[in-house]
Amino acid sequence: MILLGLSGYIYLKKLYVNSKKINFYLTNLNVVNIIIGYTFFVSIMMPFTSNQIGASQLITIPYRAFSLFLSLLVLLFNSKSKIKLTFPVLLFFLFWFIVLLRMFYDMEVRSDFFVQSNDKIKIWLIAVAGCFIPMISIYKSFKVIDLNYSIKYLFLGCVIILIPSLLFSLQKLDEGYRETGNSALDPISFAMSGITLSMLSIYRIVESKIKNKFSYVLNLIYCFLGLFLALKTGSRGPILGFCIILFIWYGIKTKKGIFFYSFFAIFLFLLVNQIITLISVISPLLSKRLAQGLSGDDMSLLAREESYIWFIDMILESPILGSQFARLGNGTYPGYAHSLFLDILLGFGITGLAVFLYCVYKGFYNFKIRIKHNHNYWPGLIMLQYFLLSLTSGAFYSNPQLNCTILLSLLLITNKKTIITKFS
Repeated sequence: MILLGLSGYIYLKKLYVNSKKINFYLTNLNVVNIIIGYTFFVSIMMPFTSNQIGASQLITIPYRAFSLFLSLLVLLFNSKSKIKLTFPVLLFFLFWFIVLLRMFYDMEVRSDFFVQSNDKIKIWLIAVAGCFIPMISIYKSFKVIDLNYSIKYLFLGCVIILIPSLLFSLQKLDEGYRETGNSALDPISFAMSGITLSMLSIYRIVESKIKNKFSYVLNLIYCFLGLFLALKTGSRGPILGFCIILFIWYGIKTKKGIFFYSFFAIFLFLLVNQIITLISVISPLLSKRLAQGLSGDDMSLLAREESYIWFIDMILESPILGSQFARLGNGTYPGYAHSLFLDILLGFGITGLAVFLYCVYKGFYNFKIRIKHNHNYWPGLIMLQYFLLSLTSGAFYSNPQLNCTILLSLLLITNKKTIITKFS
């Protein structure tokens, strides 16, 4: 009986240890998947199929199912985990709860709008399955998230994305096309993966995450290749965001004040034409689009002017609490403003925008504190990357990377003593 009991104890102990390992791997895989999973998956699979729309759906639909399953599995493993619910985190979840209520009321209850069933399903899938459930999984599994472990696989994923991109995607370098990677990726998503690789390479160099000169040189190569990839797409937002992040990052690391920021901004303004000319050596298309944007002749910006006017007019009708979560018509897909601020103002007014910006500010504050203590602040870099992009592109309620990295930044420890205890 004693031997039987001892055997049972050993078996249960092994089972417990194995379940902890599985939870650890799944939890950190979930973090990496939220940030680059989609780009990674389609970049690897699309070269083996084709660039037809039907082929892209055969890949993206199973990926979405896998991503949801992974988040739910992480939730299941960490369902009993108790995480301190700070006020900013509570406020961010409350904001998202109101977002979902607003979406439900506008699409399912109101009779003055009609959204087709297929479009409703798409909106709900990306908002709930793509954003909200992964956010809850991040929150519940935060104690198991190992940022040192996650960044290794996040970086490796970005490097792997680079390989098929260089081999299969960048084949129209001088033909004036905006490179998309394949039919399942838009140019911005393609560019963002390159920027993420560049930022993580710089992060590894700055924070001494590399151990020899060879790795140092290799990271520099990855940094330039990631930037090269982003430049070739012709997308302005990711490149401009990258420059702003480097600017902020350097200012915080070196404790520069307002004089530094003002001087540097004036310096860039005076050299803007030379910078655009330099960019034209690598990406004539991006150089052309930057010049058109500065002169006011860019067609994409002119096309958005009508949208901006419509959103502003609607916002002024209900500026405090908002009126509808998107530009809704009769049977048309819900439209967004290509501006985070306008989207939130339309749906939730000044009140909603103030709540959202407060949460972003607290996340940025945590990011800033962790930079000063040199402790795992890379989630803040990703948060800034997607926040800056959202100012001119996409909709916040369909952006898992933005919302999950805001939440992750809010969960980061800001107390110096606690940081040293946990990560030393």
